[in-house]
Amino acid sequence: MKIATALTAIAVIGLSGSAFAQNAPMPGGASNPPPGTSHSPGTSALPPSTTGTARAGALDSSNTTGAQAAAQEKFKEAGFSDVKGLSRSTDGSWSGRAVKNGVEVGVVMDTSGKIAVQ
Repeated sequence: MKIATALTAIAVIGLSGSAFAQNAPMPGGASNPPPGTSHSPGTSALPPSTTGTARAGALDSSNTTGAQAAAQEKFKEAGFSDVKGLSRSTDGSWSGRAVKNGVEVGVVMDTSGKIAVQ
């Protein structure tokens, strides 16, 4: 009888320890970052791309499309330099930043090719 009681007590204690471990609170913060992320979490800089693609919204992206390069050339023909951050809106117009007469301004080109300063 004493052996059965002792074995039951041992079993209950053993099972309660396992149950406690399953309900233990998780430590705060990421303890195992995803592969390819070796940057410091406190910095605002994004880690380098692991796929070779440009970051979304990068102003100095060297991965320009043909249409973007053509729009950039039209801005340069209109007297703008250092054209950057070009993005195409849903209506087909282009907008970005460029320098004219030593001043950086916002620029827009509509679908007909008309360029305006914002």
